[in-house]
Amino acid sequence: MKTGKKHIILYVVLLLLVLVSCSDRRTVIGVSQCSDDIWRQKVNREIKIGQYQYRNVDVVFASADNNGQRQARQIDSLVKTKVDLLVVAPSDVKTVAPAIERAYRAGIPVILYDRMIESTHYTAYIGTDNVAIGKEVADYLAHQLQGRGTVVEITGERGSTPVADRHRGFMQGMKAFPQIQVVTLEGDWNLAGAKKLMRQYMDAGKPVDAVFGHNDAEAWGAQQAAKEKNRDKQMLFVGIDGLPGENQGVDLVDKGVMTASYIYPTKGEAIVPLAMNILQGKPYKRMNYFQSALVTAENAKLIDMQYKEIENQTADLNTIYLSINEYMKMYRWQKIISILAVAVVVLLLIMIFYRRKVRREKEKLNKQRKQMADEKIAFFTNASHQLRTPLTLVSGPLSQLMKDDNYTDEQKMLLQVVSRNVGQLETLTADVLNFKDQVDVMNQASTDEASEKELSQHVLRDSRHQMLLQQDVEELSTILVVDDNEDIRTYLRVLLSDHYYVIEASDGQNGLRLAKESVPDLIVSDVMMPVMDGLTFCSKIKEDEVTSHIPVILLTARSEESQRIEGYEHGADAYLTKPFSAHLLLARISNLLQARRQRKNMDAKNVLSAEFIQAEAPGERMFLERFKKVAKSHIGNANLRMDDLGSELSLSKVQMYRKVKALTGKTPAEVLREMRMQKAYSLLKQTDKTISEVAAEVGFAIPGYFSACFKKQFGINPTELRD
Repeated sequence: MKTGKKHIILYVVLLLLVLVSCSDRRTVIGVSQCSDDIWRQKVNREIKIGQYQYRNVDVVFASADNNGQRQARQIDSLVKTKVDLLVVAPSDVKTVAPAIERAYRAGIPVILYDRMIESTHYTAYIGTDNVAIGKEVADYLAHQLQGRGTVVEITGERGSTPVADRHRGFMQGMKAFPQIQVVTLEGDWNLAGAKKLMRQYMDAGKPVDAVFGHNDAEAWGAQQAAKEKNRDKQMLFVGIDGLPGENQGVDLVDKGVMTASYIYPTKGEAIVPLAMNILQGKPYKRMNYFQSALVTAENAKLIDMQYKEIENQTADLNTIYLSINEYMKMYRWQKIISILAVAVVVLLLIMIFYRRKVRREKEKLNKQRKQMADEKIAFFTNASHQLRTPLTLVSGPLSQLMKDDNYTDEQKMLLQVVSRNVGQLETLTADVLNFKDQVDVMNQASTDEASEKELSQHVLRDSRHQMLLQQDVEELSTILVVDDNEDIRTYLRVLLSDHYYVIEASDGQNGLRLAKESVPDLIVSDVMMPVMDGLTFCSKIKEDEVTSHIPVILLTARSEESQRIEGYEHGADAYLTKPFSAHLLLARISNLLQARRQRKNMDAKNVLSAEFIQAEAPGERMFLERFKKVAKSHIGNANLRMDDLGSELSLSKVQMYRKVKALTGKTPAEVLREMRMQKAYSLLKQTDKTISEVAAEVGFAIPGYFSACFKKQFGINPTELRD
């Protein structure tokens, strides 16, 4: 039923999480820029403006800093994060194109921005026609030079399509002016690089009347180089970008530093609508070109004013969007909290219904258990009465026979054996006859010591077979025999059964299970076995907290010294080779059990000392200290059950009982009782609390019963201790 309850709660929580996630599904657009220059930064700001038009859209930006390999890795990473669409401005066509094609083949739409690739594996293109730009710049310079002169063209870094397209358009435009010579220098988009190229060109004494830089930075760099030689006033300088801001294209033209700058429009705000049309299955154009114009001294101020107005409007839009976004976050959290609140109410209702159902089932089960317990008590009582008659007929004549001295020594020994066993049967029947009265007393004392209640519950739950064997199990040590050979197991059972209680397993796996369930006093195991060999079995026995204290004797035909060492390294306490001497095996078993009993007796005397129980092995000491800590935390609980104590130790009641008994010589209930008595003794000596208060503090609800237990422990009544 507990598992079913957990499953119901899990399903409800998962359903709510799915509903919340579905209600807030967000579209993610990944943007991979070739660089992070001021032109690209303007594009990114405009893309954010385009994002504001749509709900539940997130944009992720990445810059490759003109490194094609880095951009390819960034694209692959965006694909792995499951973006819905990619926007890419390729840095190096040959290096980046394969990554773009991989994304496209993976089913992710790809928009190429500003730059093309030599492939059809993309969804759409948006940007400016760079060939047309090159032609317009050529026509402008040719007319400014009146069709004559030398023009130095400083290109961008090789590998991108804008460089190739601008150069091609520029050369096509210059074909109409044969008296103009064009000298092309390969730049890198940077001011410093263009300045160096121009300085070298002029130092060589070559002519130059105009400079065409593939961006404004290169045109300005060439102008600075010419100014160093006082030749800048004799030349024309034209660039591409036409960006606003100090020392950008529009500002440089207005100051007279540059002759003209072709506005290379960014229009990043148009990218997101195009992306959403693609994702939503709406019609869209595959090739999208921007229109633009030249900035000259005549229109520079006007264009600068327009740029500033746009910047102000963009800033206002960004502020408005941030405010709206904050409100939307609050709304989403309120929605999630509302859903979770409903979920909590539903779960509480389910738990209330479930607890009521469990309570009814427990009441029904308790009635059945009580009925079974009453029937068991009646059965054992009747059986004991029936056994008393034949026992009387046996014990009487036996007593008469034993008074006669006309027997050999062997016959006397046999009669003594019979007499001892008859005495044991008489004790067993007497215990059974007294059992019902003991149970009645413990049931009436509902707040009796937890250990006593645990004993009654334990007896009630045991089967008839366990009751009849109880006397033997308490007197005889239990030995677990593990061997896959049935004949060996039979031989060992016959050899050991006169002295010990023997249980068997046919392999290490079953032996491990049986050892955990029964917690025997000693294990005799073969080494070579199927499923789990003896060495592995021995290691697992010593590693498990429940069984780590059990001595293990390994039997094997492997007699080499290295094999013996291996056995001891796996935790074996003794190692016998086949064929083994029965007397030697019995002696080894007896010695190991005797050593355990001696340590047990020593530990039992110190069970309540400050150090608690100091066992030989650290693992045993750790268990006993943990047992003491748990027991101390419940010392005042009059309703404590041994089942609860075992649960906190992650052990069954049987496992805890056998483990504690093996290490201390006392049952868990006896250890707990002594701890309670010791604390009571200390309270009576050191405080002014009444006997009833002391009894309650150490877990006794009935002061009279507490006084009886105290006198049994210390030989005096609590009042006598106070006096």
